[in-house]
Amino acid sequence: MFQQILDQLIERVPESLAATFNDRDGDPICSRTIQVANEALQMLGAYQHVVRRHLQQAVEEFDRGEVKQVAFATDQHWILMMGADEHCTLVMVMQRDGLLGRARFFMEQAISALNAQL
Repeated sequence: MFQQILDQLIERVPESLAATFNDRDGDPICSRTIQVANEALQMLGAYQHVVRRHLQQAVEEFDRGEVKQVAFATDQHWILMMGADEHCTLVMVMQRDGLLGRARFFMEQAISALNAQL
């Protein structure tokens, strides 16, 4: 079921190139890649906890809330990370010219579906 949710996310965001759903240790539960090397996608999944932890430390002086989403860009790509239940994380890589709002919307829907399966 996890794989179906991820596949549906990739279909709904035409500019997406890869997505992975990882457990609390950064290990992939399921993934799908179109143009991103599988090793690179696994590295993003493994390091997403480190990124979120450092961001949380950086913002906690002015915001005690949990970091729920992270989006960063390179010249060619957006990398989006969203937290799920049980400390799992959804990571998606998409083309830079893609619509960030649409990607976030469909990622939130995917997170709800993934959480229902956890």
